[in-house]
Amino acid sequence: MKNYYLLLFVFFSLHTIFSQQQNSFKLSGKVVSDSISVENVHIFNKASLKGTISNSKGKFELPVRVGDTLYVSHINFESKELVISVSEKVIKNINILLFPKTHTLEEVTLREHKSIFYVDPQIMPQSMVNASSLKLPYANVVGKKDERIANISITSAKVDLENLINFFNGNTKKAKELKEVKLKDSKLQQIRKEFTDYFFIHQLKIDKNYINQFLNYCLNSGIIWQYKVGNKLKLTELLIAESKTFPHKQIDQDTLLSKQ
Repeated sequence: MKNYYLLLFVFFSLHTIFSQQQNSFKLSGKVVSDSISVENVHIFNKASLKGTISNSKGKFELPVRVGDTLYVSHINFESKELVISVSEKVIKNINILLFPKTHTLEEVTLREHKSIFYVDPQIMPQSMVNASSLKLPYANVVGKKDERIANISITSAKVDLENLINFFNGNTKKAKELKEVKLKDSKLQQIRKEFTDYFFIHQLKIDKNYINQFLNYCLNSGIIWQYKVGNKLKLTELLIAESKTFPHKQIDQDTLLSKQ
């Protein structure tokens, strides 16, 4: 009696397997996106737990049955599921259309550009910001009066021409140097406005209080010249390179914890 039931079980099992094999067929297909073949797409049969990958032409083959669900996925495209119908069994072919994934960028808030000498009053009192604190040339220079510049006598009408010439030459030189300094400051102001504080703080990790000093620190690397000729790519490379050696950078929490 036991042998009878065992034989009956084997018979039905073989019949089921045979029926499944009879209903199964090899499905050929192609994966495209905007009429372009997509390779390395994963096609997985959720019913049979079998899968395959599309080739360089986007083509693939996979055994399926009517009613099976195919899960199609790719790292750069939206995943989708397809149910095999009778029409696919008849033509034994399928075209799968994928759509590229859309990535949402982090929200960015645009703010009005600040002057290169702007200092947040909540961080640093205004009284601390002056020519000396910014280390500008001639910040603490007080012009000395040369009593020998001109020796004029109303009665004799004598003039020390040598001292007078030296006086004008010295003033001209100082005026020229001061003009160059102002011009450099103006260009540095334009560079900071061009990149915005967000770039210096979040990309270069420069402490906000030292952005002005950082720009002065980069003067010898030729950033003003690159800005004048409009080579923004080279200017960006110079700023990134100089930021690596600039001492006043932000210290993140992970660094503080590791030091502690």
